[in-house]
Amino acid sequence: MASAMAPRNAPLWRPSTRLRLPHPGVIGWYCRLPALLVALLWLCVLPMPATAQDHVTDTPPLLDRLTPAVMAGVFAEATRIELLDDGGPAAVAAFTDDELIGYVFSTLDVLRAPGYSSTPFDVVAGVTLGGRITGAAMLFHHEPYLINDDRRTGQMIQFLDNLAGMEARIGASGGLAPNFVAGATISARAMRNAVLEGASIVLRYRTGATVVTEPTVDMLGFRPMTVEELITEGALVQVVVTNADLAAAQQAAGIDGLPLEVPPRGDANAVYLDFRAGYAMPPRIGRNSAGQGGYDRVFEAFPEGSEALIFGSNGTYDFRGSRHNNLSHGFRLERLEVVQGDRSFRFLKSDIVYVNLDLGRVANILMLPPGSGFDPLQPWRADVYAHVRQPDGVLSPFLLARAEYTLPESYILLPEPEPMPAWMEPWVEGKTQIVTLGAALGVLTLILGFQGQLSRSRRLHRVVRNGFLLFTLVWLGWIASAQLSIVHVINYLQAPFLGLGLSFYLVEPLIVILSVYTAVALLLLGRGVFCGWLCPFGALQELLANVARYFRLPQWNPSEPLQRRLWMGKYISLVVVVGLAFWAPAAGAIAAEIEPFKTAITAIFVRGWPYVVYAVLLLLIGLFTERAFCRFLCPLGGALAVLDRLHLLNLLKRRPECGNPCTLCERACPVRAIEKSGKIKMAECFQCLDCQVEYHDDRRCPPLARARKLRERMAGGAPAKRPARPAAQPGRTPAAASVPAGVTP
Repeated sequence: MASAMAPRNAPLWRPSTRLRLPHPGVIGWYCRLPALLVALLWLCVLPMPATAQDHVTDTPPLLDRLTPAVMAGVFAEATRIELLDDGGPAAVAAFTDDELIGYVFSTLDVLRAPGYSSTPFDVVAGVTLGGRITGAAMLFHHEPYLINDDRRTGQMIQFLDNLAGMEARIGASGGLAPNFVAGATISARAMRNAVLEGASIVLRYRTGATVVTEPTVDMLGFRPMTVEELITEGALVQVVVTNADLAAAQQAAGIDGLPLEVPPRGDANAVYLDFRAGYAMPPRIGRNSAGQGGYDRVFEAFPEGSEALIFGSNGTYDFRGSRHNNLSHGFRLERLEVVQGDRSFRFLKSDIVYVNLDLGRVANILMLPPGSGFDPLQPWRADVYAHVRQPDGVLSPFLLARAEYTLPESYILLPEPEPMPAWMEPWVEGKTQIVTLGAALGVLTLILGFQGQLSRSRRLHRVVRNGFLLFTLVWLGWIASAQLSIVHVINYLQAPFLGLGLSFYLVEPLIVILSVYTAVALLLLGRGVFCGWLCPFGALQELLANVARYFRLPQWNPSEPLQRRLWMGKYISLVVVVGLAFWAPAAGAIAAEIEPFKTAITAIFVRGWPYVVYAVLLLLIGLFTERAFCRFLCPLGGALAVLDRLHLLNLLKRRPECGNPCTLCERACPVRAIEKSGKIKMAECFQCLDCQVEYHDDRRCPPLARARKLRERMAGGAPAKRPARPAAQPGRTPAAASVPAGVTP
């Protein structure tokens, strides 16, 4: 990349016996950095002025927030609402005329749950008495990736609209995935979970619903249903035996003769037995099939812990028989047996609760005593037997009908499934992205680890460099929206003061992985690993700069003294942005817009025109001065540059000749991060490896060129004709910089 010649660097700080504090002509820029950091800390401990938190405190009452437009979105069926003052979670009752149909609540009032920012949002939602969300509307938020972003805000509104119909519990299925709001998935997930959990809290308090800890029969739910409807949903099972079936059953049992209830003559398809069976304890089954009187007798006449099964029949055959009325027979119902697993249950006349409903011509509830071992949640079957009287008077039984029964799931209350921790959900959903990022970071680690071998080939270096930058921009930035930002740094700094636990740091998998990798790389190698390879906006600037040089646009770099002062811009922006984030969060959110990342990367330029104009202007400047924003204005770059002083390793190689007399690498550096002494200023270095390409080029680096010529002479033959100088990328390494004046190759 081309870079204009600049004056040699001046010392950063000259010792002086007379030190006038705080005159800037005496104290170097490095010495002022601690003062800037002290100013930052001072801002952080100042009393905060009015903030978004004050908006939360001063929120109007719920009834005032529920305007007709809001109600139309969250509970369109409600014709009137009434504030509840029962000491429970804040909510209003929704009515259709005089019929209560559900409740409307605010996540701010019920949960006060924060999203990605530390400020709780306000989402109003409705829930029916049956536990279904009717709608949700976002009234207030302070989410950094939604503010001033109409596109993403529209996606959030659509995301909340699609909560309608979901169960009122965390972990319920349905709706859109949080990543529908690309770039603000944490905010979307937080708002969704707040709506579902808030609805569950409000509904449970008002309905008195029992919290179950294990599968339990639903003894509360009821709605009128016909026998046919119960059969259709499996609450009752039906078995029909025709005359033909009767004959087949006798043949299978090997018993001849007529059963005690003789079938009607003639039609083989005539119904001999129409048998119905079911579990009678749930009111939806027992009350609808046995009537209110019969169902009440179950609980009035039998001890607690008893179980009730209901049976009915039509046709010629009576499943009870007549001998259960005989003392000599022990009052047993010999025709019916219930089997569950290895247990069998038979009934006496005293177990019968007589009912008179359309369950059949004959209908009875049969009771099992407490401790019988019957488990209503497990499958069971009812076997109906018929008998043929033999010539000697002995009754020979055979199986006439078998009804297999399992209580439908809708009649079983299940404990709410333990919801997946909020931080774990994105890790599970984003497995593919996590693997992709892990592979990319592995490749980058190899690039940095084998940078010496890579730098020996100018062409390979450019292919690898530009290819990785293209991946960083397109996949990491535009597709995965994983642009590390000063906003993340601020949130990480604020979390301990706001009482946010470890889970807060884990809710963005890609950002977490990038942050950890950047922190390790910063400690080992310095700022340049992230800024030079993993920043999507930085990649966009450099790729556009490559295009600019291809079309030979003029390149400008500031003079050494001016550049030194411009470098301070990123530290000043860091102090301002972080200080305002603590001191005045609302202003801090505006100040954070100094980063064009949200506009150019996560929103892909779909924002208000002022933001787009600002981002495009920065990119246009970068066409003429490489990475101007990164070098002179980026607050995140400033934070990394401050911490760069801690790095332990320096893999960028230098020679004694570097800087004096050779200035090849200094002139080749596209961001002017090499001092006149030849030392690389790591806090300003982007690890692009351009200087290493020059370092290993034995036809451009003077010490290597001399050594190569010496080897050729010592080989005994005339030096081969010097091949044409390898063409540098237009403007990347100016030809004039190949051999410094006064140095003989």
